[in-house]
Amino acid sequence: MKIGNAQLTRNMDSYCINELSIPSIILMENAAISVVKNINFDNFKSFTVVCGSGNNGGDGLAIARQILAMNMKINVFMVGNHSMSKDCNINYDILKNMGVKINHIVEEQDIKELSKALNENDMTIDAILGIGLSRNVEGIYKKVINLINENSKYTLAVDIPSGMMCDKFGILGTAIKAQTTISFETYKRGFLANNGEDYTGIIKVEKIGIPDYVVNMFNQKEYLTEINDIKNIIKKRNKYSHKGDFGRVSIIAGSERFTGAAYISIQAAVRSGAGLVTLCTKQSIADILKGKLVEAMTMTYEDENFQDLIMNSDSIAIGPGMGNNDFTLNLVRKILSKEGCPVVLDADALNVIKDNLNILKDSKRKIVITPHMGEMSRLTGVSINDINEDKVNIAVNFANKYGIIVLLKGYNTIITNGIEVYVNPTGNSKMASGGMGDTLTGIITSFIAQGYDVFKATILGAYIHGYVGDKLSNKMFCVNASHIIEELPYSVEEILR
Repeated sequence: MKIGNAQLTRNMDSYCINELSIPSIILMENAAISVVKNINFDNFKSFTVVCGSGNNGGDGLAIARQILAMNMKINVFMVGNHSMSKDCNINYDILKNMGVKINHIVEEQDIKELSKALNENDMTIDAILGIGLSRNVEGIYKKVINLINENSKYTLAVDIPSGMMCDKFGILGTAIKAQTTISFETYKRGFLANNGEDYTGIIKVEKIGIPDYVVNMFNQKEYLTEINDIKNIIKKRNKYSHKGDFGRVSIIAGSERFTGAAYISIQAAVRSGAGLVTLCTKQSIADILKGKLVEAMTMTYEDENFQDLIMNSDSIAIGPGMGNNDFTLNLVRKILSKEGCPVVLDADALNVIKDNLNILKDSKRKIVITPHMGEMSRLTGVSINDINEDKVNIAVNFANKYGIIVLLKGYNTIITNGIEVYVNPTGNSKMASGGMGDTLTGIITSFIAQGYDVFKATILGAYIHGYVGDKLSNKMFCVNASHIIEELPYSVEEILR
């Protein structure tokens, strides 16, 4: 699933029209058909179609005609007194020729008929403002959108809810709050923010006749991860393999206050299939954890074999529960300064480098960082609100600048190597509890050790972590880290099959 912005859509349309000679009215008709096929006419029998004067409005007029041809009740409204786009005007004339009354809403008194239709009809179709909107919604448009939000029984948005920005998340004054959004060709960047779903509802992306190679030609290498992507990454195990074939994981974690973080990250690495897993921790808590970790090894920093272990690992994670202190900073700096396997930095390993980012640039290892919004804010100096509104660009720029992989946690987790972007759609708020980040760190580190490409291992780990959480959430009020860890191997096998 490709993610797009307004310019990408314009480029695709322009190429189809000018290079392939596909009439723009054909693309509009395909868009209308794709919306209509997603309407359950057993549940919805009457429709209020509210259109603007641009191509989004033209889509709405074509949708109205398709619904009318099915002998359904429709009320059609056009907002504003702007001149119509060419294709919008064509569909307007067709509807008029069919004898359809089109109600024009220019002034406040014109809203009365709309209010009546909203209350009478089963569904409202929003085709007022499209992806090109760049200024705040005001005047009669604002009144109409607010009226729809207050009175519509069920709202379907065409391509994007009117008032929502396309290129990054933002509401331009006010916006339609839809239950369903039918978007065309690509999943829009503006859908990705934490509260984007409050406006889009369920999102469905439909093809409208643009060839895949045209979409690929203009796509900016931004994707929404899907189950088939994961099936293409994950590998079946050879029956002749042994534990040495599935990698040596070392996780540097834990302190007197946070033994749980170390335990959880280790267990996650074990349960997601790493061959040999070793916890490296402080002497003061080693014995406590050694008694609990029956399937993993434990080593202290003082052990004479510690340096050999680090040099012979297939992947390393640093940070969970270590504490934001000079010891953590010095250990991170020391490990990254030497050539070796990839390293996942999480939690306190990120906190200690916020004023020492040159450590990332100077590293001789491949690095994955897994910050949540607060940690990313500290690393970049950008506020959490600003990150949430433009998290794709911020993550990409940071990954590019330091030559690393960034996994920015949260709703629609962003994973980028600075060139490609994958947005992870799995996971939900029932997983919002301590230890979830430590679980994710263990899973990613495990997949890296098993021989997966570092970027693909990060994509894989994020998807499976959320997939397990979603699966358990169907039967549990809340999902804790221990639940995810217990279920991990079953869910990975389920995906494989």
